[in-house]
Amino acid sequence: MSEPISLTVLFGASKGFIDISIRLAKALKLIESIESKLDLLTQVEFNAAWKTLFHACNSSSSDEQKSVLINNARIGFTKATCLEKGERLFYTYLGLAICDYLLDDMNNVKTALIEAAKISIYKDIYQQERDLSLGFNKYGINSIINSYNPGNMLNLIKGIFAYPLLLAQKTEIQKYNKSKSDLIHHILRKINAEQQMIIMVTITNQPSVIFTSLESKSLELINLQKQCIEIISNI
Repeated sequence: MSEPISLTVLFGASKGFIDISIRLAKALKLIESIESKLDLLTQVEFNAAWKTLFHACNSSSSDEQKSVLINNARIGFTKATCLEKGERLFYTYLGLAICDYLLDDMNNVKTALIEAAKISIYKDIYQQERDLSLGFNKYGINSIINSYNPGNMLNLIKGIFAYPLLLAQKTEIQKYNKSKSDLIHHILRKINAEQQMIIMVTITNQPSVIFTSLESKSLELINLQKQCIEIISNI
């Protein structure tokens, strides 16, 4: 199992002057952690941007040439934001934030991290991957209960009792999705609601390797979103 990703390794010291060689070394470590989580075999822009950024951070060329490579990676990530979805879109914005940070563009670091934090981990990752794994569709019973394995009556009963709590969290998420606010406290409420949804749905569907695995992956991404919020608050 790979180590959890820590964004603060790079962004934690965003205030004040940090030597570019130190920034590049920290960025390289973060990039290696992120690449271990990703399949880089599809979507040319996404793949090329990560490879270019890695090359820039690992290069022994001049600082000027490194800056050119980092800017090329930033262009690639910017294009990829129009092509990617879900988890890969989340990591695209992280890549963009790393480029902006290395180029001392703190305003755009904040913008990229806000976009990463706004992504719906519950809807765009947890739910979609669950549906692919279990074969759910809009005509199944999950369209009524929304999150339970229809093949397990015990889970269905547990789901009925948990539904009021789930509905409260779902309402909070829907409220945010209508506004798509950039305000930190609104984004954080959405993140917390999605975290609770994921935990409750997973508990209700135990025992299940699929739900446990999805929960682990999704909560790691939510932890990264919370790190994004913390970093934004300190910029």
